Amino acid sequence: MTSEILVRLLNVTKYFRQVSGFQKFRDLMLPESKNHVVEVKDVTIHLYRGEILALVGLPNSGKSIIGKLMAKVVEPNSGRVKNEYLTFLASHNHIFEGSTSVRQLIESIFLTYNMPLQSYNEKRKHVIDFAELGGKEKCSIHQLTIEERTKLLVSLAYFIKPDVIIFDELYQYMDKDFKKKFHMVIDMFKKERRAIVLIDSNMELIRTRANYITWMSHGQVKQSGTPDEILPLYQSYVSDYYSCRTDEERELFDLQMRMSRSLDHDKDEQLSRIKKYGGAIFDEKLQRILISTLMLIAGIALMFLLMINDIGMKKTEVAADEKGIVEKNVDEFREKYAIGVTNKPTELQGEQKVKLPAGHTMTISSIGDETYKVDYQKKTMEVKQQDIIYINPAALYDEYTLSELEDYMYDNYSNFREFFNGYLGKHHSVINKELYPESNDRFKIKLTKNEIYLHFNDYDIMNGISFPIVNEEKLRQKFNISTEQWIIKLDDGYAIADFSKGEWLIIQM
Repeated sequence: MTSEILVRLLNVTKYFRQVSGFQKFRDLMLPESKNHVVEVKDVTIHLYRGEILALVGLPNSGKSIIGKLMAKVVEPNSGRVKNEYLTFLASHNHIFEGSTSVRQLIESIFLTYNMPLQSYNEKRKHVIDFAELGGKEKCSIHQLTIEERTKLLVSLAYFIKPDVIIFDELYQYMDKDFKKKFHMVIDMFKKERRAIVLIDSNMELIRTRANYITWMSHGQVKQSGTPDEILPLYQSYVSDYYSCRTDEERELFDLQMRMSRSLDHDKDEQLSRIKKYGGAIFDEKLQRILISTLMLIAGIALMFLLMINDIGMKKTEVAADEKGIVEKNVDEFREKYAIGVTNKPTELQGEQKVKLPAGHTMTISSIGDETYKVDYQKKTMEVKQQDIIYINPAALYDEYTLSELEDYMYDNYSNFREFFNGYLGKHHSVINKELYPESNDRFKIKLTKNEIYLHFNDYDIMNGISFPIVNEEKLRQKFNISTEQWIIKLDDGYAIADFSKGEWLIIQM
């Protein structure tokens, strides 16, 4: 452990409003602390590089919210969270949402953590193997057991290698063999001086792994210290809690911390009379009258302003038009990692212009109003959006196999697909030497006596194969296709059926 702080939580409070209907509007106008569900209050925590910090506490003590605050998944209502480091939150109530497949989930997380697109296939296979999920790539994440989802979370953390890793209640779902893997992962992270947060109820794990413990109770830090200092006290505390025989006794357990959880009870601030007894100043009827009156006055004022502003409407429009003329040529770009495929012969714009044929695959790094920024030989260039087929790696494209599609593919490819696919990832010079192509273009070559074209990326590596579509109408009917370009997931890449050209394009990433 070093003295470098990776994550700071400074006097953090997080609460949620629990109101509805008219009360919800009233609460926005006249906030009342009684409508707040306080998750954590006035929490200060520092996480150091190389540290293994354990968060312990009874259920609903705020441990998981602390993890989400550290990972910046949620924002505090007050206080400050400082974390500028790559952080992965391994939690069952965080990433397992929607009906995506295992493969799509992995790739969307890769995208989130800006992993290079060209490494997706290899990394994904490693994640699947480490998580012991062979054969389940196409399964929905909801078809996985909680034990399998736990393995997937640990595996993702292992291969993403973030600076900060937060494991939220995972250990109880691991079998004996996978626990050994988990300890190996912790050993590796510790050796690499990554920071780990263990949110867990297994005291043996905490005792053997944690450097420091923060004990949470009713959303507040009850005590902090080393395992030797904290664990005996905490275990006695847990024993006392579970010795309570009734729900009423449990409600009164650790009453002082429970009472101080409320926003009404702030030790560091002298509460004003209105803040303390906000509900007693105006009764319900008076509040309704007051708010209705304010809304009526605001409506009249708004109508009056609109009537006045109408006089200068033309000038405003002219000014807006002039501003639009000045700013029309400014193209703002939004950062986005995606895949682009040229749909016709295209020219990249940059320091030097580059002409590309149809079917060339490249990485999109950001999106403008009319153009994309793309990576070409470690340089950033621009291309018109209308010239590109856009593929979003995080999108839920349908997944198929070549066996399901072979009836709609050019015979020479479908019959010898293993032979042709074996050259994907090979250098241009190898293709020229072994296949004797009919043409020898830099980016796209035609095989002799075949309607098969091989495509090469900006580093001269073969990454695509194109050939004619057959039985086009049957293909449309079979898969209910209504668009001119049908994009699907296919094995380790994508396939595009371009009906406007009558052509398949197989892409390997």
